[in-house]
Amino acid sequence: MPRKLEFIFGNEAFKVAIHKVDRSKVYGRVETETFDANMKPCTLATLARDGRTIIPYGGTASGYVNTEGLWVTRDELIPINRDGEEISEVESSFKAPTKLTEEVDIETFLDHPIRLAYRLDAETEINDGLMQKLKAGAIYQFPFSYRGGIYHDPAFLMMGEDDVLWMLIGHKSEIEFVGFEQAAICAARAEELGEDDSGETDAFDFDML
Repeated sequence: MPRKLEFIFGNEAFKVAIHKVDRSKVYGRVETETFDANMKPCTLATLARDGRTIIPYGGTASGYVNTEGLWVTRDELIPINRDGEEISEVESSFKAPTKLTEEVDIETFLDHPIRLAYRLDAETEINDGLMQKLKAGAIYQFPFSYRGGIYHDPAFLMMGEDDVLWMLIGHKSEIEFVGFEQAAICAARAEELGEDDSGETDAFDFDML
């Protein structure tokens, strides 16, 4: 059963059911089956480090231990940053309504590579003003966390040309673009070429060839 999110726009709230759309739903998928010489299906197994023990699929798991080598449960873990300071955890977006207040332009949206796409089906009536803005191409950005954790992902609410609502989740790209008018050269390479602070380079001596 699809999970439901609640949004607030202005003073009105509305709920939507989310449906994940992945490549397999769009393009289909291919599964590879392996058989032995007797045409019996093979299953995945892991060979242990001793070189003799075979561990069947599902026979391994991961866990957490402290500095003394003692087993600890996940709820005992405390997230910290690089300076050793405790990080406040965020709640799942399904536990509280999300306010739609930040409208962004298409350039901001395109600065975020998208990794997850969800089709939204309205469970309750959506604010008329919001619907008109979305149909006109408005994009709303908001923080989203599926299970909760140490950070939110940037998410976007928008409408397709077929009037279908979408929630797209990505991350901020750190790529910087260089135009034709800009000169780009890394510092290390500049030193190799003999460039000084004035930007002048040593003349090339053809006698060296």
